[in-house]
Amino acid sequence: MEAFAELTEEGDRCAVHFRYTPEHVAAMNRLKPLGARWVPPQNGGPLWLLPLDLTVMRRLREEFGNGLTLGAALRAWGKTEVAKESNLKSLSILDDVPLKDLKLKKKLPKLAKWFRPYQRADVKFMATTSCLNLLEPRLGKTTEVIGALFEADLEEGPHLVVAPKSTLDSVWRMEIERWTGHTVVTYSGDLTPVEKADAERTVELCLKNGKPFWFVTTAAMVLRGNFPQLKEWNSFTIDEFHKTGLPVPGNAFPKAARAVNAKRKYGLSGTPMGGKPIKLFGALQWLEPSRFTSKWKWAAQWLVIENTWGNHKAIGSIIPGREDAFYESLAPYAIRRLRTEVLPQLPETQWIDVWCSMTPKQAKQYNTFHEAAEVRIDEYHLSATSVLAEYTRLKQFANHMCAVEVLSVDEETGHVDMKVKATEESGKIPALLDKLAERGIDPDDPDGTDQALIASQFRETAEMIHRYLNRYGIPCEIISGAVHQNERNRIQADFQDGKVRVAILVTAAAGVGITMNQAADVHILDETWNPDDQTQVTDRAVDTTRIHQVTALVYRSSGTVEEYIKKVNDNKLDVNKNILDLRRQIAKAYRGHHR
Repeated sequence: MEAFAELTEEGDRCAVHFRYTPEHVAAMNRLKPLGARWVPPQNGGPLWLLPLDLTVMRRLREEFGNGLTLGAALRAWGKTEVAKESNLKSLSILDDVPLKDLKLKKKLPKLAKWFRPYQRADVKFMATTSCLNLLEPRLGKTTEVIGALFEADLEEGPHLVVAPKSTLDSVWRMEIERWTGHTVVTYSGDLTPVEKADAERTVELCLKNGKPFWFVTTAAMVLRGNFPQLKEWNSFTIDEFHKTGLPVPGNAFPKAARAVNAKRKYGLSGTPMGGKPIKLFGALQWLEPSRFTSKWKWAAQWLVIENTWGNHKAIGSIIPGREDAFYESLAPYAIRRLRTEVLPQLPETQWIDVWCSMTPKQAKQYNTFHEAAEVRIDEYHLSATSVLAEYTRLKQFANHMCAVEVLSVDEETGHVDMKVKATEESGKIPALLDKLAERGIDPDDPDGTDQALIASQFRETAEMIHRYLNRYGIPCEIISGAVHQNERNRIQADFQDGKVRVAILVTAAAGVGITMNQAADVHILDETWNPDDQTQVTDRAVDTTRIHQVTALVYRSSGTVEEYIKKVNDNKLDVNKNILDLRRQIAKAYRGHHR
């Protein structure tokens, strides 16, 4: 087949011209999901228009082979883009950059010397481009952002950071003030009117005097517009971007984030995919909205798209055979490292399944609800109106038998507002006590030194376990979304000092921003549907400064929905490893061998 491709006059599209044949048309129709559009003669054709994108251009070459001729302008564009891509790919696989090759050596000498070799390489890459930093938790993503901005000569001026509320002061303020002389303003909904006024006054003074400052806030504040409305920031960083809604481009936060203009953007997440590659698109679109314009066109390049009921479309995993190409396309926009690669002296976390049998009363309640999606507790009916709600209830029943607490009753309509309460009728509690006792965490051993974390997705479950263990004779503390930041800090400090032997965590509330690496065991009472959640909460016990074996014990009730959740999460973990880790290592080995 013979075709001629050249840039349009505007320079933002590729125009493809060819003599009409069924083969030519069939080839272009196969590129329609990637954005190929037919232009008839009356509208300036006949020709086809394609997005100006290296991946799309490579697919065009695949379709036409040697029958494709490129115009001079398109060849020049392609040469420039390939060189840029190749440079970024080479930087993304470096394991070290000599200290003498970094500007950071003179700008922030203490930080430069403190960095490990891989961090020097990461800083070099991040100084070159906006990107996603996907290093596993605890490998220093925060300090790499600071170093990269100095390395890129972008340290002056304003910097915007969106992060989980629990990390505003304990992570971001601490690290920025530790390494730089910059002003840090942390801003969240917890501030008093006086504190908010002080924060706003500090920003105004920095802008007036031309002083560099960091405005560190939450996604909720950005969504509400409660941050300085500047024409341009020197940098915009979104920490734990997978928790902000950024992976779903149509959500409110991604739209607000894309409206923020910044010279450099960094998205941070040690667990970015949750087993679903499509979750990367929202972050990529935020980085480069002109390059990543359509979720569905991007998905069509790389992912399996299936028609489901009602002609809805479902996006699955990587198209078989496209795995290597997918990672190659991601390499210029992301860096990823595992603890096992850069810190091989750290033992890998050991994961153990603890299978439990429900008590007879608990099993009866579970099976009743499972059969009819409805159960009677005392005189009240508890029902589920959707599959998701049913699964959530089943997960609660698999944890323990439930009771009902009536919050209010409408006397006119008779409507009862109620909530489910966790009871101590649970097959998991004896198993938990046995595992704690194996480590000497037992009322009969008050002088023991072993410490443990216990995590649950459900606050009601966590609070029930908290009450039970304290009454049983094992003093413990709890961190949930209801616990104020100052109290979180106190509990963390007491745990690290050995004053608290057991800390109970609500998975979502305590999955980031705290270090409790004195724990040897993490007991996960129930899994979420995202395996990354379990990884993050377990990583609270992991730290690069303390070499110790961490064991994660995952409790599951036999014969329940928890068996299915394990199967789903195992599949998601396989996708994560295959795309983010295995393919990256293959590409790294190949390019290293062919330098």
